[in-house]
Amino acid sequence: MASQKPNLAAMSDEQLLDTRICDLKLSVEGTPLQKRIEQLNEELAHRGLRFRPHCWLSDDWFSPDGTPGIAIPFYLAHPRLMRLERKQLLEVEGGTHDWCMKILRHEAGHAIDSAFRLRRKARYRQVFGNFSQPYPEYYQPTPSSRDYVLHLDMWYAQAHPLEDFAETFAVWLRPGSRWRTRYRDWPAIKKLEQLDEFMKSLRDTKPAVTSRKTTDPVSRIRRTLRTHY
Repeated sequence: MASQKPNLAAMSDEQLLDTRICDLKLSVEGTPLQKRIEQLNEELAHRGLRFRPHCWLSDDWFSPDGTPGIAIPFYLAHPRLMRLERKQLLEVEGGTHDWCMKILRHEAGHAIDSAFRLRRKARYRQVFGNFSQPYPEYYQPTPSSRDYVLHLDMWYAQAHPLEDFAETFAVWLRPGSRWRTRYRDWPAIKKLEQLDEFMKSLRDTKPAVTSRKTTDPVSRIRRTLRTHY
């Protein structure tokens, strides 16, 4: 018999912290996340793309290499958990509609890269760099650089070629971004134009990778919130 879904709103911080993540019984359905994922899918459709990333709840934002999907942090599935997240970490990453959409568009860039194996293309490597280079533990961005688009904070496109691609995709995808005008005099315009060419070639095309694998879904995370934080 399945255990009863807990009343998270009635739980104290201490009770929540001693609860395992899998026992929170969370889902995307019926939350603001559901509408935000639907908005992302509408934006992809508006661009003529058939690709729709599958989404699941996990312990952080990420899109695993080789998986055309998006993991969303569990705390965004319930306002009580968002309050606890803020108390523990002083912020709620993706906690507003606009912030959440910015991250979803970025992660969708990683997902579509995996879905169509875009990083294998020679032109991808020429424009964005070698995707196989190691991720740096830290990166030192150049705030004045115009070789990269600006989307997420901390000049995140400069962190790694894969992030450069995902950030460029997010700028391209956002409705009303007017990227051709915004980046007209920047060297980064070449990346946007190349990405635009990639996306035009994918219109009405089925993804090469269709796995619905979920990595670290909340149903399998057995550590407590106290351990998590």
